[in-house]
Amino acid sequence: MQDTATAIEALADAGVTNGPAFAAGVAWLQSHQAYSIDALSRQIIALSKAGRDTASLVTRLINWRNDSTFSWGAYDHYSGSSPDTAMALEAIKQTGTAYNQEGSAVCFILNQQNADHGWSYIKSDDTPQTSQIISTASNLIALNRYNGYSIDCTDDQINNSVAVGNYINTGIAWLKAQQKLPGGGFGQGSAGTVLETSLAYRALVAVLGADDSVAVSAQNFLVAQQQADGNWGDKDTLATTLTLAALPSTTLADNDKDGLPDGVETPELLGTNPNLADSRTLIKGNGMETAGTTTAMILAQATLNQPYSTTLAGNGGTQPYTWSVISGSLPDGLTLNGTTGQISGTPTQRGAFNFVYRVAAADLQISVAGQIYVNAPIQVPDMPGWAALLLAAALIAAMKHIKRHTKTFTA
Repeated sequence: MQDTATAIEALADAGVTNGPAFAAGVAWLQSHQAYSIDALSRQIIALSKAGRDTASLVTRLINWRNDSTFSWGAYDHYSGSSPDTAMALEAIKQTGTAYNQEGSAVCFILNQQNADHGWSYIKSDDTPQTSQIISTASNLIALNRYNGYSIDCTDDQINNSVAVGNYINTGIAWLKAQQKLPGGGFGQGSAGTVLETSLAYRALVAVLGADDSVAVSAQNFLVAQQQADGNWGDKDTLATTLTLAALPSTTLADNDKDGLPDGVETPELLGTNPNLADSRTLIKGNGMETAGTTTAMILAQATLNQPYSTTLAGNGGTQPYTWSVISGSLPDGLTLNGTTGQISGTPTQRGAFNFVYRVAAADLQISVAGQIYVNAPIQVPDMPGWAALLLAAALIAAMKHIKRHTKTFTA
């Protein structure tokens, strides 16, 4: 989910919204369900930038909130973490949704700041956690939307307003100190990494602007890390798309409007023609293409290694009907009953399987094109390493239900 969402966000930022790749990515996001706060938030941001309706997804995101702290954790109603709360706020703000508890969410993030002014993935009074680049950068990006405002994060009736900008300034100072020189990358270890640098760069630009010297060094590091085929992070899709989304937005020229920028339609890269809308030639199939027909095409989806059954229709002519596959093939593991028209079995291979079947009556024969797409089973995605810490905290944290008043901002 995160890979596709960040890819769509990067393509939208670059104006590459034509062509089958963008359309297929958006359609995939619209038809799949996210299971974590991070995935759901990125799904909302990407679909919003693609111009799609996200109201139901935002409602789900708000409903997954931890109601005792008005924050978000790794999953539905988990104990809050600042980076997940920051991502959720970013999604809500991206869509322009009115949310009356955003002040409480901001206060949660502010209260999670460590004594060194960075943020860890979780904050525990019993076991202090080390501040991390990814969580700090994520929080700074979200908090910057409230820069210039003050907020009272206490639960009494006394005005104890604090300036959000103070937290941002000290957080940026901590983040800058994590830059590795020479090189300009950011990393918790001895060297900078693409993922940490891309998020740090995004935070620096959001708060200080692209001309900040530390941001410029980080950008130079990212540019230098790109491989010959265009990827970042040793062919890591998420690192590549996050880096693209972080770098300055620019509209890429696309003369033939096929969704492939002219700069990549070269013999050395894609080998396509920048003056001909030919991006569909890059769509991957399984080598089982069939000739087109004038009849309507049936489309169906099955799940890998799970029982599947569907019955082909028979219309017109004089019954009884018989069915047969005359071109292409069914997915491995599925068979067609020629007497009943039922396709059944358990598919054993992923992919799109194209075929043409014939339904025959005594006085009529009709050929129909069809496709069955075998998907991988939907699974709850693996938690990133930092989310495992959040899960541990959630298992040992006691839920505290205390009365809070709504937090509001003042200019």
